[in-house]
Amino acid sequence: MARAKTAPTRPRIIAIANNKGGVGKTTSTINIAGALVLREKRVLIIDLDPQANGSVSLDVVVAADSLGTKLLLQDEQFTIQDCAYDKGAYLDIVPSHRTLVDVQYPLLIEPAGRTRLREKLRTGAKSYDYVLLDCPPDVGSLTQSALIAASDVIVPVDVGYFSIDGLDNMLDLIEQVQHAYSDQLNLLGILVTKFDSRTTLSNDTLAAIRGQKLPLISPPIRVCVEVIRAQMERVPISIYDVDSAAAQDYEAVADSLLPSRQRKRKTTSKVVNLPNRQG
Repeated sequence: MARAKTAPTRPRIIAIANNKGGVGKTTSTINIAGALVLREKRVLIIDLDPQANGSVSLDVVVAADSLGTKLLLQDEQFTIQDCAYDKGAYLDIVPSHRTLVDVQYPLLIEPAGRTRLREKLRTGAKSYDYVLLDCPPDVGSLTQSALIAASDVIVPVDVGYFSIDGLDNMLDLIEQVQHAYSDQLNLLGILVTKFDSRTTLSNDTLAAIRGQKLPLISPPIRVCVEVIRAQMERVPISIYDVDSAAAQDYEAVADSLLPSRQRKRKTTSKVVNLPNRQG
């Protein structure tokens, strides 16, 4: 379990959300976190996707009845500290399991269901600088819980003819949460992933988003094979290859989340625990 850490001010809670799958939500969550920990920021990832790709990406694989996101949302008695797993000096994760789908309906029908995550973060996340909420590819109760709990939201989209297809559904949900739960929820912007400036398709995607007058997070994340290699090693790209194009892009995105005086990578020490390898 995660160890106690010195409490900073209230954390910035950022949901990474899009109702479309395969756009880079989990990849962006893990790699923004990796860039932040290199700046010695205490980061908590909460994996809200029953596919548990974020958990696997950090080599945290749990059983159905283990402490994790399911019990955190299902049971009042379990806290963030109970459910967070230590992944290094600055990084913790609350892992998911495929049985997380079982809590989606109860979250909808229970009076305090979709606000439970917000309340647990208010009382249990004070030891972190940033909390990143990795959402499933839908607009259901898990994504709603994340948006209700968050101060900010990033919407990743990938490059393609259908890249912004369905984006209106996500933006509508953000607006509904702003009206019903928190007018402080801020759309940080659209984060374009798998970007290649040499292709018409990539540039058309940027133009389409600008044409809708939507905020764009800069820079877009360049297509980069090292991202896949980092996933295979189960570490963030900034830990695997800090000089890669994607690492540079995610570090720039992370810098945009920091106060200007802190926008500098502070350490190259082992801030994320690498998985044990056999043989």
